[in-house]
Amino acid sequence: MSHIHIPDGIIPLYIWLPGYIVTFTIIYFVVKRSSNEQIKRVLPFTGIAAALMLIGMSVPLIIIPVHISLAVLTGILIGPKMAFLVVFVVSMILAMFGHGGITIVGLNTLVIGSEVFIGAMLFKGLAKKNLIIGTCVATVIALIVSMSMMVGIIGTYAGFAEVLPHEATEHADEEHLDEEEHDDLHLTEAISEINYLAFSGWVALIIIVVAGIGLETLITVLIIRYFYKVRPDLIETVHGFTM
Repeated sequence: MSHIHIPDGIIPLYIWLPGYIVTFTIIYFVVKRSSNEQIKRVLPFTGIAAALMLIGMSVPLIIIPVHISLAVLTGILIGPKMAFLVVFVVSMILAMFGHGGITIVGLNTLVIGSEVFIGAMLFKGLAKKNLIIGTCVATVIALIVSMSMMVGIIGTYAGFAEVLPHEATEHADEEHLDEEEHDDLHLTEAISEINYLAFSGWVALIIIVVAGIGLETLITVLIIRYFYKVRPDLIETVHGFTM
């Protein structure tokens, strides 16, 4: 849900370039500190996790106008280190197909990577007591944090109306307004144009966000529960605990 869908040229160089630098720095340390044994253990599941993320982030949902990322799921299944590499690869592939510019890949990796890290760390601390509750809490908190990062980045440099799940329109007679008033009016109008089911405006927006988080959490819980039934050793080894 936290993928940045904006083209090149919107985010300034002094923002997206450090995003790449930080991303490549993290990748360097991940590769350097990952043993061959760790890589071999999770490598068969890395391709599966990448495929799930790629499908979830590229195929729009019919019932909710958002995409799911399954980043928390990936972090839980293969660990935050390998999952961060998967996020970078998936973000680059999506950028090549127009799901955000190439310059945004670094920022996208950091935003979605926050889901991977926070989700995996919370799962490790909570799931040993209760698998389902731990997975739910980890997913919800990770999604909220990454969405906040996405909203902050897009809202600051492209306008908060661009974050909303719809195409906003502008009044033709707003030339007399200053920039701040124009942005406020544009955002207000954009929110008023959101329609979902029988609701509109802020109510529709809140329902979409809650439904999106709820759906991704449900999918994550079901898949983790399934994996724990058929391959409990995978999750226990990755996170270092036995339930």
